[in-house]
Amino acid sequence: MEGYKINSSAEGLKSDDVFTILLSTMGISPEKNTETSAQLKNAVIKLENSLSEEHRQEILKAKDRFFVDASPWWGKIIEAENIDIIKKAILDFKKLKINYRKYGGQVSQRIIRPYGAVKKNSQWYVAAFCEKKNEIRVFKCSRIDSIEVLSDGFTMAENFSLEEFWENSKEQFVKKAASHTPTIIYPVKVKLIEENIKLLDGFNIASSLKKEDYWILTMDMISFTTACNVTFSLSDRLEVLEPLELRKFIVEKSAKILNLYKAFENK
Repeated sequence: MEGYKINSSAEGLKSDDVFTILLSTMGISPEKNTETSAQLKNAVIKLENSLSEEHRQEILKAKDRFFVDASPWWGKIIEAENIDIIKKAILDFKKLKINYRKYGGQVSQRIIRPYGAVKKNSQWYVAAFCEKKNEIRVFKCSRIDSIEVLSDGFTMAENFSLEEFWENSKEQFVKKAASHTPTIIYPVKVKLIEENIKLLDGFNIASSLKKEDYWILTMDMISFTTACNVTFSLSDRLEVLEPLELRKFIVEKSAKILNLYKAFENK
C-alpha cells in the first residue's frame, strides 16, 4: 500500500475538514451523532475520492478489517453534548456563558474564556479562564447543564501551554485529595487472600482486617457501575460481602453464564 498520492484538484478539502482529520489523528474522535462526527465522515470521503481507484479500493478493504467499540461492558459512556460548541468557541476565541453543576449538585452561572479542551478516560474537560473566580480552572463538560456562545471575544497569553496546565492541575488535584480525609462514595466489602490485594490497587481502602488466611477490605469503588465492572471480572479471586445489591448482581450474572453453558452442553 505504498505510493499514495492525493489528487489536489479533486480533494475539495476545506480548513475545517483538515482540522477535523488532524484531531482524529491525535486520538480525539468526535462524539457520535454530532455535527463534527458528520464532518469527519465527509472529510474522509473527500480524502478517499482524491485517491486513485486502485488505492481507494485498498482503503475500503482495509476499513472493513478494523472496528472500534468504545462502549463499556456495563453502564454507558457519559456523552458531552456541548463539546462541539466548546471546540468552536476555543478556535474562534469566543466567551461562553454556562450553567455549571458542581459535584454536590449546586448550579452556578459562569462566564468563561475557553483556552483548550482535554479528553481523559472518554470524558471531556475544558480549561478556561473563569471571570467569576478570576483564574484559569478546569470544568467537566458533562456537568455543563446549558451553554451560550457570547459575541465577546478574548485573547490569551501566547505562552499558555494546555499540556503544562493540565499536568499541573492533575498534580494539584492528587495532592489536595491526599491531604483530606476521603469521603466514601460507594463502599464495597470484599474477602480475598493477601496475594490478590494488589489487584485492587488504585482504590481507596477505608479499612482492612486480617482473618487467618484471608483479608476483609472495605474500599471505595465510586459507583455501582464501577464496582460491577471491577468485582465481576475478579469474581474468581475475591468474594463480595457487601453491599447486597452488588453481591446479588454477581450471583445472578454468574447464574446466567452457568445456565448458558449448561444449555450448550445439553445440545
